[in-house]
Amino acid sequence: MKKTAKLLGGVGLALGMAIIPFGAYAVTYDPTPYVESPDSADVTVELVVVGETPAVTIQSPSDGENIIGLNIPVKTFYSDTARLVYELIYIDSDGTRTTYDLPPVPTSETGTASGTYETTIDARLYGGKYGDYILNVRADGAGSTTDSVAFKLISFDFIVKGTEENTGDPIVTVLEAPGVYKSLFQVFDEAGNAIFDEPIELVLNEGAATDLTLPLSKYGVPSGKYTIVATPYDESGEIIGVNRSRTIDYVAPEAPDVPDTGSIFGGLALSKSDLVSTGLALLFVCAFFGVMIIVKRNKSHSKNSRRR
Repeated sequence: MKKTAKLLGGVGLALGMAIIPFGAYAVTYDPTPYVESPDSADVTVELVVVGETPAVTIQSPSDGENIIGLNIPVKTFYSDTARLVYELIYIDSDGTRTTYDLPPVPTSETGTASGTYETTIDARLYGGKYGDYILNVRADGAGSTTDSVAFKLISFDFIVKGTEENTGDPIVTVLEAPGVYKSLFQVFDEAGNAIFDEPIELVLNEGAATDLTLPLSKYGVPSGKYTIVATPYDESGEIIGVNRSRTIDYVAPEAPDVPDTGSIFGGLALSKSDLVSTGLALLFVCAFFGVMIIVKRNKSHSKNSRRR
């Protein structure tokens, strides 16, 4: 692009070559000496566009996300870059980091390009462990930039689907769980005490149900906060991954008006009104039979008197 700037007042200047940075552009002056002329006072200016800085953003996984299984779906936005360079870091439970360099991804055969790149990283090729990870990606080129996200690979997860209407017992549903054969469920109160005598087993092999009702009402626990903990196992009986947990607010069912004391009335679970009605009925029956006994005795006494 050529631009002409006129000098006011006809003042002549001799200009040498100079480049003045301005944002993303460079301004170049024509090196041809300029001599004062009565007919012209023009200066030729050339604008040269400088390339944009490479940039990259990881769209997925998101920071702090839990991913079920060992396949990591990746979506990356990039601009003005020749290639993308990925790095996967596994963080052990003791904080030890293991870094894996992934094959670079060209984004353009010549020059640079902008766009979206999607792929799936198979963690089995890079240690194959569940746990904490960091994914780094660099947009290669002059002034390259890097983006990074931290996430967790888990073997399975579950949600609290709802509660049973009459008992308030929580119903859990296991989500997709590749490689998990079964899970054991236990519930703990706020003091850390286990509620069930033994954990409840849910088999997750193909065709098995994935819903499970946890019978808190059977154990007569009061209303309050409880934590459901699930431990996943593979088919050989080894724990796979780590426990998953959910905290719930449990509402115990209302106790009957008349407590179960072990008597015949407690066994019948009669309410106060039922008990009153039953008592009156029994009183009436007893009174009726009492009158009949008295009448019978009187008749018998009269007969004996006449015989004498």
